[in-house]
Amino acid sequence: MSMVTSCPACATTFRVQQEQLTARQGKVRCGKCDEVFDAYKTLASYPDEPLPESPATPAGETIDARSTEPAPVQATLDIDPALAPALAAVAGGAAPRYPRAERRLRVAIILLSIGLLLQIIYVLRVPLATGMPSLRPALEQMCALLDCSVPLPKRTDVLAIESSDLQADPKRPGVIVLTAALRNRGSIPVQMPALELTLTNAQDQPIARRIFLPKDYLERAPEAGMRAAGEVNVRIELATGELKAAGYRLFLFYL
Repeated sequence: MSMVTSCPACATTFRVQQEQLTARQGKVRCGKCDEVFDAYKTLASYPDEPLPESPATPAGETIDARSTEPAPVQATLDIDPALAPALAAVAGGAAPRYPRAERRLRVAIILLSIGLLLQIIYVLRVPLATGMPSLRPALEQMCALLDCSVPLPKRTDVLAIESSDLQADPKRPGVIVLTAALRNRGSIPVQMPALELTLTNAQDQPIARRIFLPKDYLERAPEAGMRAAGEVNVRIELATGELKAAGYRLFLFYL
């Protein structure tokens, strides 16, 4: 079994003897390209015939690998020069370090995480504002920058028509007046609903139907919604012409 080392400059492989390496602390000169290198870093065993003895090396000189019998040249790898420092560090037993690249990677991960979090908040802004009303001001400020909105929830389950009445206007023939009181029985503000008014005849059959949106029956902006445990009074005047309504039905719903 022979000892073999490889030149880091030209990748040529040579046989060496332990006595030669000990005499010069592993320093040898490549017999092909004259590169002086540390043979211990690439030292390996190579099966072959017994090696001939090499002449003694004078003190103060490096071993010339040309004085030993060369082993067959082994295959080499084409390595990107930019990666050479990292590979050299690995070969020397030290892990490569890229402090600048690591910092950039950490910053990129942080920015991506923030972007993902903002996207989740944007998509879930309405449920978040509904479930946690204290977040609504912050979410509305965010939407002011992103040109979006945080609408109030639609909750027909907490809305009720507390009272309603439909009467003919005594001063204006053919005009009827609908009054109603809408109440939010929930603990959070909700959107104002649409109202559906159906006029019926004496047989309780529909003869006319009309849908009123919040902007049709509110004097203020409908975006304000109905506050928690709040009540809104509605007054709607409607011209019926020749229709002779004997009754009505009133429903609230969301479009």
